[in-house]
Amino acid sequence: MQKIGRIIIWNAAAVTCGSLLLLSAMFLYLNPQIPDAATFKDVKIRAPMRIYSADRKLIQEFGERLTPIRYEEIPPLFVRALLDTEDKRFFEHRGIDLITLANATWRLIRDQGSIHSGASTITMQLVKNISGESQIRFIRKFKEMLLALKIERELSKKEILTLYLNIIPFGKHAFGIQAAANTYYGRDIDQLTLAQIAMLAGIPKAPEAGNPINGPGRALTRRNLVLQRMLDQNSISRVQFDWSSQAPLTARVHQRTIELPALYVAEMVRRRLLTKYGRDAYKLGLIVHTTIDSKMQQAAEAAVQNKLNQYDRRHGYRGPEYRRIQGSDEYIAAPEYGYPANWIASLKKAQVLGNQHPAIVIATRDQEIDVLNRDLETITIAWEGMSWARPYLTVNSKGQKPQRAVDIVNVGDFIRIEYGGGSWKLGQVPDIQGALVALDPRMGAIKALVGGYDFNAKQFNHATQAKRQPGSNFKPFFYAGALENGLTAATIYNDAPIVLPGGELEETYRPRNSGGTFQGNLRLREALYRSVNLISVRVILDYGPANAINYVKRFGFDTSNFPKDVQLAFGGGTIALTPLDIATGYATFANGGFKITPYLIERVYSINDDVVLQATPAIACMTDCEDTKQAPRVVEARVAYIMNSILSDAIRLGTGTKAFSALQRSDLKGKTGTTNSADIWFSGYTHDLVATSWAGFSNNSPVGNREWGSTTPIETWIEFMAQALPAESNSTILARPNGIVSVRIDPETGFRADPSDPDAIFEIFREEFAPTEDPAGKEQESNPYRQIF
Repeated sequence: MQKIGRIIIWNAAAVTCGSLLLLSAMFLYLNPQIPDAATFKDVKIRAPMRIYSADRKLIQEFGERLTPIRYEEIPPLFVRALLDTEDKRFFEHRGIDLITLANATWRLIRDQGSIHSGASTITMQLVKNISGESQIRFIRKFKEMLLALKIERELSKKEILTLYLNIIPFGKHAFGIQAAANTYYGRDIDQLTLAQIAMLAGIPKAPEAGNPINGPGRALTRRNLVLQRMLDQNSISRVQFDWSSQAPLTARVHQRTIELPALYVAEMVRRRLLTKYGRDAYKLGLIVHTTIDSKMQQAAEAAVQNKLNQYDRRHGYRGPEYRRIQGSDEYIAAPEYGYPANWIASLKKAQVLGNQHPAIVIATRDQEIDVLNRDLETITIAWEGMSWARPYLTVNSKGQKPQRAVDIVNVGDFIRIEYGGGSWKLGQVPDIQGALVALDPRMGAIKALVGGYDFNAKQFNHATQAKRQPGSNFKPFFYAGALENGLTAATIYNDAPIVLPGGELEETYRPRNSGGTFQGNLRLREALYRSVNLISVRVILDYGPANAINYVKRFGFDTSNFPKDVQLAFGGGTIALTPLDIATGYATFANGGFKITPYLIERVYSINDDVVLQATPAIACMTDCEDTKQAPRVVEARVAYIMNSILSDAIRLGTGTKAFSALQRSDLKGKTGTTNSADIWFSGYTHDLVATSWAGFSNNSPVGNREWGSTTPIETWIEFMAQALPAESNSTILARPNGIVSVRIDPETGFRADPSDPDAIFEIFREEFAPTEDPAGKEQESNPYRQIF
């Protein structure tokens, strides 16, 4: 008997020693492969890129959903739900729960290697989630154990639990408990019921297959198991258990709450950071603060959509998007069987574009129709909401007015409807595109940017990517060069026909004014604010195309493809500029002559690091500029002052009078532009804000004979500026530069007027170019161009 006992003791000792040797060998083998536990203090949480406006409105979020949370913000009830289910001795063990490990080992031996339960603690699960190890299970398990022991020496229990609850996956692209609560319940974790908390606590076991959306039955079973464990551990009462275990499933996917849906802006930021950080940009937890003002952005989006809709209605109805879609014949034959599956699928799939909602015609009467919307509700559209729909024929013509509803649509047609004025109306997604960009002229910060009618319909950003001919919107830039070269606002030019040498295919070229009329002698001021083409041609000829091109480079334009001829006078030929280019150029006039650089990103920082990018714009500064990064002056201060005066007249007296009439402000300045009937522009500003509006077709089709810069673009600009501008009493006023003089002149000749001349007007000059009186009594001036051209 004693011999048997000694054998048992020796065998036990041998097994123990062998086990110790095996464990020691495994430790010596695996320990060098395990990272330093201190690195877990610097774990970078995998959080999405979030883009905000300057006033903290969420514009967009890219990447997996994760919202970091502090330990103090974690509800104690959730902690109990998790620990009672996953690791009830978490606050007692040192990374490995020996009791659970022993039980798991015994079950493994008893079941001959079949694994039914693990022995992972929260600390070991943290290791697994961070390392992403996928080696042979037993080797990985030993690594997790060793690293768990190390982590417990480096991090507190609260730090371990907080890190774990911020990184574990919950399915549906949600990581961490806060993001999970937002995703499944649309609320923060501290606002959830016990049943909802138990549901979330059960998801990490199988985040994809076991979440309440992909596997509702499995999720309910797991939830009730969590509640049972909480009851067993006295974390909840029997009443709480009974109530919560009977609670229905309330989870559904809640989309991310976007407060300011500015998709063109979001895409610009995304591309910029993707270029800098690659695909990691989606998981570095980047927080991007843009320069966008939410109020201005909303006003810009609404203005572009509204005015493009109005343009579209002026040109007629192009018809339903789809006629008698699949299922229409069956519905017409037997409407009592309900709506065809294809109708329902088509409506659910279709997006709302701008304010244009998808609908299908389900009934027509004499002058009324019923339509089915995306919510499968029936809406009646009265004749007042559809009588506008004269058929589109060409950009310049429409068909006869409709008399009955069937002249416009039929049952089964897929159409668009819009809501306004208290009722639903027949709508249409415009073919024409538009853009608007607004800048702070002092620093270049982009305050609002819209790149098209709707990003979901067309992702091409017309504000930054569409290089188009600017037309007369371009004229102020070379006029400024001519003034700086010696012309004055009073220089007289003759608005008369001109014949120039033509190209290879024609012997002569005869430029013309809009409307084909001639006005005789005009002062340079009048020529610009009335946008007289033939005088612009003469200015270019006198100034010289090469000199003009060299001067307009100052505004930041890429002139490499600019025409070296009189096409410069019309902003045509091979001139190609974006709305952002034009707005940046006008900012130079608005700030008194400085070249600013537009920028969209104010700063970028990461939830894992400090600030990684901070904008340091050069500022247009005239006084107290010692500690300021100064923007370069590119236009002489007095020339900028005179140009602002002329462009103010363009609003009061010229092609921009619609803006003055609508806004009734004296601080407005601006210029229209139209190019070959394909591009229409308006750029306008105060000294606080500059904005450029453009409209045109993506394929350069004509916009119509009755469309100019003074229609859709200026109307868009007016609607935007009415919301964006501060009260005129708060508007910035630039000081009059030294060296500017005001002289009474004869408006017919541009010469200094006799003091008794009742028709004399005041004009401003740079003092060295002001008209002076000759000792012989003849008028003259130091201007080298003092003649009629």
